[in-house]
Amino acid sequence: MAVSSTDNLRNLLENIKSLGFFDRLFGWDRIGHLNAAAGNELRTIIGELNALYAQNEQAEIRIRQLYSDLENQKNQYSRLRKEHDSLKNSTGNIHDVLDTREQELGMLKESEQKNARRLVELENECGRLRSVIDRYIQLFQEKENELGALKEADSKNTQRITELRKESDKLQAALEQFTQRLQGQESGPGALRPAEIKNARKPVRSHIMPKNAANPDEKRILLVEDDVHFSQMLETLLMEIGYTVVGIAVSGEEALALARGENRVDVILIDIHIEGDIDGIETARQIKELYSTPTIFMTAQPDDESIRRVVLTESEGYLVKPINRQELFANLEIAIHKKRKNDAFTGGRRVAVSP
Repeated sequence: MAVSSTDNLRNLLENIKSLGFFDRLFGWDRIGHLNAAAGNELRTIIGELNALYAQNEQAEIRIRQLYSDLENQKNQYSRLRKEHDSLKNSTGNIHDVLDTREQELGMLKESEQKNARRLVELENECGRLRSVIDRYIQLFQEKENELGALKEADSKNTQRITELRKESDKLQAALEQFTQRLQGQESGPGALRPAEIKNARKPVRSHIMPKNAANPDEKRILLVEDDVHFSQMLETLLMEIGYTVVGIAVSGEEALALARGENRVDVILIDIHIEGDIDGIETARQIKELYSTPTIFMTAQPDDESIRRVVLTESEGYLVKPINRQELFANLEIAIHKKRKNDAFTGGRRVAVSP
């Protein structure tokens, strides 16, 4: 609009000049002076207009800049709005997560309390187990001491048995010399008959010894063994450990006769291989069938067939020579305990069937 006004002013001045109005009114010099003044004024106005143009351009540039900033602010506002909405939604999710975490925390606290109670129970249980272990350790130490004492006693018994074996070997050698001497005198006037030689190897006692028969606490053993030296050694051992040997038989027939007597016998200790028409297993079977007396077998030569026959007799024990003191004691005590328990149940009745 400013450019258009300047053009109109110029046209107006040209028109006035063409009419000669100023020439007639003021004269040409005056007009030239005024025209110069007007030109100066016009240039000033043009300069101001140019400055206004420049300001206008700057204003437009500023306006465009403001529009650009406004657009950026709108975009930033939109972005902030979206972030606000996102944060709002995220805040809701955070509240849900916090609720979930609080529930989990409550469960963890409850689990911790349970674990604490369980820990107390386990500590109490550990204390109880420690006391039990201490008792077992004490018992173990006591058993160790007992075992040491038993080993010492067994060592002494082993030495004693060794001494008795040496003595038995000496007696056996003397017996062989005596037998050889008898055999050398068979053709002489005072020679012994074979039956007399056989009887010379038998034990002196082959009958029941009725001492303390009425004593119920006495543990009475009938020994069936045809080896005189072994029977004497075994009799000594039985007496040392608290038993009473009421008789010694060398054959099955003698054992049946002694078992048939009126004196009480708690256990029969019998060798499998003995003199006579019946061996120790058959003898024990008949005694078991007739009188139910407990029997314990002895043998120096165990074999499968003998063991099978022993099992059929339902005996109370089986010992392999040389006899161990502890094994002998254990077998006798078990057999006597069973017998007395059975006697208490049956009233102590002893049935004897005549063969």
